[in-house]
Amino acid sequence: MSGDVVIGIGNSFRRDDGVGPAVAEEIAGRSLPGVRVLVCTGEPGALLDAWSGAGLAIVIDAAMGDGSSPGRIRRWTPGDDGAAGVVSSHAIGLPQAFTLGEALQQLPDRLIGFSVDIIDADHGVGMTSDVAAAVPGVVKAVLAELDHHM
Repeated sequence: MSGDVVIGIGNSFRRDDGVGPAVAEEIAGRSLPGVRVLVCTGEPGALLDAWSGAGLAIVIDAAMGDGSSPGRIRRWTPGDDGAAGVVSSHAIGLPQAFTLGEALQQLPDRLIGFSVDIIDADHGVGMTSDVAAAVPGVVKAVLAELDHHM
């Protein structure tokens, strides 16, 4: 597999956890050549399958934990330590998924993660205002990474 992939992790029926799918939908609407756009629930095997062999994989996920601030956007690449205290709202976070991908030899050539700090992952539709307001900034950051990579 080649080309680039943008993966929005999350569930649009769990309030702020829908931030990854919302960004993916915005990127998909641009129909960028050579870029696949997917939504995953955060299941590790599906994530590894989605990014394996891609030139660039950009993953967008919701995060919560100590030090989180709703709507804050964080960027992560393998080797970064900057996500301490804030974790994915799913079973495993991006650093752990990367480590699993290394062990299984299922990695993209390059991986970039963006997380958005959330406050509400309860059942329901619609993100809180701070998280919804972060979506355009994440879209802009993803597009900049894709543009830089091409």
